[in-house]
Amino acid sequence: MKKYIIIWAVAVLAATSCADQLDQEPANAITTEQIREILASDDEAKIDLIIGGIANNIPFAIHTITVGGADVRTNSPLNMQYYNSLLGYDIVCNPVSGYGYESYSAYNSRRSSVAGHNIPYWQYGWSCVVAANKLLSYLPEVLSTGKVKDYKARALTLRAYGYNFLMENYRGTYQSSGEGLMIYDKMGEGGAYKGYSTAGETYDFIKADLTEAVRLFAESGIGEGSDGYTIANTQDVDLGVANFLLARVSLLTGDYAAAIAACNSVLAKYPVFIPTAHYGGQNTGDPPGVDGAVPDFAAENNAFLNFTDNPEVIFGFPGIDRRDAAANRGYTNVAAEWLNVFGSGYGGSGSNYGRIVSTLYAAINANDVRKGVFLSGSEQFLNYVHQFSTPATRTIPAYSNLKWAATSVGGLKTENDITKFDVCYMRSSEVLLMKAEAQALSGGSGENDAKTTLNTLLAARTNTGSPALTCDTYYTGGTSVFDMVKLQWRIEMWGENGLEYYNNKRWNNPAVRTRASGHDADVTIGVDLMTLEIPADESLYNPNI
Repeated sequence: MKKYIIIWAVAVLAATSCADQLDQEPANAITTEQIREILASDDEAKIDLIIGGIANNIPFAIHTITVGGADVRTNSPLNMQYYNSLLGYDIVCNPVSGYGYESYSAYNSRRSSVAGHNIPYWQYGWSCVVAANKLLSYLPEVLSTGKVKDYKARALTLRAYGYNFLMENYRGTYQSSGEGLMIYDKMGEGGAYKGYSTAGETYDFIKADLTEAVRLFAESGIGEGSDGYTIANTQDVDLGVANFLLARVSLLTGDYAAAIAACNSVLAKYPVFIPTAHYGGQNTGDPPGVDGAVPDFAAENNAFLNFTDNPEVIFGFPGIDRRDAAANRGYTNVAAEWLNVFGSGYGGSGSNYGRIVSTLYAAINANDVRKGVFLSGSEQFLNYVHQFSTPATRTIPAYSNLKWAATSVGGLKTENDITKFDVCYMRSSEVLLMKAEAQALSGGSGENDAKTTLNTLLAARTNTGSPALTCDTYYTGGTSVFDMVKLQWRIEMWGENGLEYYNNKRWNNPAVRTRASGHDADVTIGVDLMTLEIPADESLYNPNI
């Protein structure tokens, strides 16, 4: 980590070691002292002026990657997570067309310590840690105002996010005695290279950051209810984001009581689900099966593309337009286009349609609204003409997803205008699923509690006019409660934020692909292939690893 971050400071990337990033004095001594005097005062206007710019950039450290290469699959966080989603079982994305989505060898090639595909994951995680430590370096020990508490809570949340991202991508299934990461908790480490801590030590550090962030957000007085939740501002790092991450980390490390408590805090503030009328693309044009059909899927009616229709968004960015790099901090959003079968990316006119694996589609209850966001095995859009600068007639195949379907944005049907969507990183249905999983694994009455939690989600996902679905009516044949939870994860979060990939690692669950389900080959992808190798340049600069 040491070499490349110091070079990032002058916007030139030359290596991928991580500790040099932290071997910088954030400011000269006089300036630092002046900043700390202002922060220790009660003058919030001056505090905002001096340090607010850094604090207000915290969300964009999550949202933007400036270290990726030309490969569009790794030039933004959501694109990297989308690629992780393809490395499982539940998404079928073929024909391969050179991208290796269906290829066993793709796992090993992308994992390599020298692979260009791997390195941006490492750089991105550490960039979040560095941005957090930069802000923390200015903050005093005594936090005198709510605003300063808010600033510190944001920084601690970002640092925890970066470390957890690195652990989930570069370490295997959790064992406390296994290898963790180098722990850097401040800027200016005096040139010291650190060795790996244990996984337990790394996660203790992450959880300590998040626990402190939760306390500080609650005391900060920010938010509509002055309780740390800024619900109206989806792109703000707040108490909801901190509790979301605390739940995820606690679930991963087996601290189920802490996971449930964090989930309860979030769910109390986000009790409303996506309306069934806005769950995925809603077609008002020609139906599938009509030769030359002209379907009409408006992005503004789809909760996965428009926050106005989505009350579940805890953290995300509205109005992202991949053409406008300056306005979006260099961010390039093509994930929505890949998953939009009517889009201009690899998943649309490029003909690598994102489809649900047939066995998972069959497991979705007929009265479940989520079944309607996929074409059935007998449905196709025949000879659909893509409405872009270079129109191409395609047949959109069976099982294609309509979850991100959009043929127009604001009524416009041109490539330049169909690229602007709202993008979500965290939503409350994922929190509900984390809670149900923690309950199912916690013992005692946990299994019954998990069913009650899942029943809340299933009722919200029942087709209008049908009896509310429950665990007892949804499943047949001796399915365990934990298996119920896992199935609902797969259905509800299909295609979102690499979650199948991370869930498979957490559950120690290999991806068993079959031709019969739509994949190109019969192959089992072991969990050991779901971990990236530490980039080679890291050990080049750090003798302690």
